[in-house]
Amino acid sequence: MKKLHCAAMATALTAVLALSGCSGCAQQKSDATNGATTTTASTTSTKSAKEALSQWTDDSPTVKVVSEYVAAVTDESSPDFIPKEDRVVTIDWDGTLFGELDPIYFDWAMYVHRVLWDSTYTPTPEQVEVAHQIEEVEQTRKFPEGLEAMHAKYLAEAFKGMSIADFRSYVAEFGETNAPKFKGLKRKDSYYKPMIELVNYLHDNGFDCYVVSGTDRTVLRELLPAYFPWLDDAHIKGSVSTIVASGQGDKGGLDYTWTSDDKLVQGGELVIKDVKANKPTIIATEIGKQPVISLGNSSGDSSMANYTVNNNKYRSLALMLCCDDTDRDWGEVDKADKMRSSCEKNGWHAVSQKNEWKTFFGDGVELDKDWTWTSEKAGPNQAQVENTAAGETTEAPVAEAA
Repeated sequence: MKKLHCAAMATALTAVLALSGCSGCAQQKSDATNGATTTTASTTSTKSAKEALSQWTDDSPTVKVVSEYVAAVTDESSPDFIPKEDRVVTIDWDGTLFGELDPIYFDWAMYVHRVLWDSTYTPTPEQVEVAHQIEEVEQTRKFPEGLEAMHAKYLAEAFKGMSIADFRSYVAEFGETNAPKFKGLKRKDSYYKPMIELVNYLHDNGFDCYVVSGTDRTVLRELLPAYFPWLDDAHIKGSVSTIVASGQGDKGGLDYTWTSDDKLVQGGELVIKDVKANKPTIIATEIGKQPVISLGNSSGDSSMANYTVNNNKYRSLALMLCCDDTDRDWGEVDKADKMRSSCEKNGWHAVSQKNEWKTFFGDGVELDKDWTWTSEKAGPNQAQVENTAAGETTEAPVAEAA
């Protein structure tokens, strides 16, 4: 993969489509991505669950559970009826909508590229060390304690000072690279087709859908509209880093006045990592309503699921994906079994990807069984860091990532 150049990325993907969110306009839109015609939340979908969820198996327990739930809570004569304004759905991204792409998450992989392979950037030794730890995770699938928080902190630092437009272009260009360990798949297209259908089905039946993810919010705002054009920025909740005025320097927001020359840039400091108990916090502060449906896949979503199904004045539902397919995705059976146990214990519904999905990423995508780890631990920026530490100013050699 060629290194990314910020200056060359200004013409990449631009502003998010200015379309309404789940409660938006009444015009029908044809979704070219998944071949479905969607309606707005103001009109109940005329498609049956079987038609709308065609990538789910005919005997899928999840389709039965969801379709019965939707019918009950959208029927005004039902004792389970939920007013449209309270039909809030919160949806995880990594591993729920979007493949976690063994060996690593999208913004973790982008961080490693930025720190080790992007020769336009000079990382700190601390940033390099965290990148090396992430590469260890990529190879071993074992997550050391504290790495999640450290990655979020240094991801914010690694893009400090970059304009929002350039950062989104950087995300877009990285998304064009090939997904590791798969054939026929780019990172940006690594959405689970059955989950695209499920979210569109809920949207079409009057549910107000929000993505609530540990991935950086601006990353999500760049990648989601291609597959969910009705999902506006206000419905995308992710990990938050500071955004400041370009001329602000070290001054705080209360000590600086925006000028005509200012533009928004990455501030370089993490505000909140949107995982675990932080998910209910962000939902409460930024959405202001308790969800009635939660979609997740991991322990990072457990708090959101429990927040949804406990002490809720409405009938509620939490779905958790179980990564039990090792033929079409890089599943982990042990992890899937643990999730099933958690579902039984907490009153969540377990979704078997292996038994309930007809496809993962669509035709033409398959696991690369011959894939081997070829990335060297020290990218070109490693030499740059070592030279800087030694008092030298030699530029790092240009090289391509594996």
